[in-house]
Amino acid sequence: MLRQLMVFGLMTAFVARPSAAQDTDHRYEVGIRSGLITGSMNLSGLDPAFGDLSPDGPKGAHMSGFYFMYRLRPHVRIGVETLVANADQDARTTMNYQAAGPVVELSYGATWFVSGGVHAGGLIVNAMSRPGPAPLKGATTGSYFKGDGYFLSPYVDVGYRFRRAEVGMFIKKVNTFGETERGGMSAFGSSFVGLRFAIGL
Repeated sequence: MLRQLMVFGLMTAFVARPSAAQDTDHRYEVGIRSGLITGSMNLSGLDPAFGDLSPDGPKGAHMSGFYFMYRLRPHVRIGVETLVANADQDARTTMNYQAAGPVVELSYGATWFVSGGVHAGGLIVNAMSRPGPAPLKGATTGSYFKGDGYFLSPYVDVGYRFRRAEVGMFIKKVNTFGETERGGMSAFGSSFVGLRFAIGL
């Protein structure tokens, strides 16, 4: 994960140079997000067998997403986005979830900009806790949880536009809802901070 962020930063530094004609007329945009967890994910709320996941840099839980947006008005964009998160698979407690849904975003600014939006939809989650360290190979035993529900995820983003591209830093809060049995879905909620890169079409 850290290597991906470093490569992304180097690419941005190489490509991002002032342009006399900023191209903001594109109607469509595709992009990616990549971020690290900044708040605890309290999986112990599912069952005492699970441990909580805390911010631990590249070894902690992280998320990524791919999105497609349409510019409805000069400062309003709508689209769809995926949301995938997982934890270090060598940890005693691991989790991952997959989600997708519509997103609405407002932005202000030209070359430098600030934007914010809301992403919502459905998700599938699972978590596992093993009694000991991960085996070198083969299967392992432990406690397992799987469920499905919904999420609501507001975010803010500060970035820079150059030619047809955008690069930014975002913080995204993921709130999860769903079944209340076995501890419920809220334990999978947390905040992530990271980088975003997009290209206008």
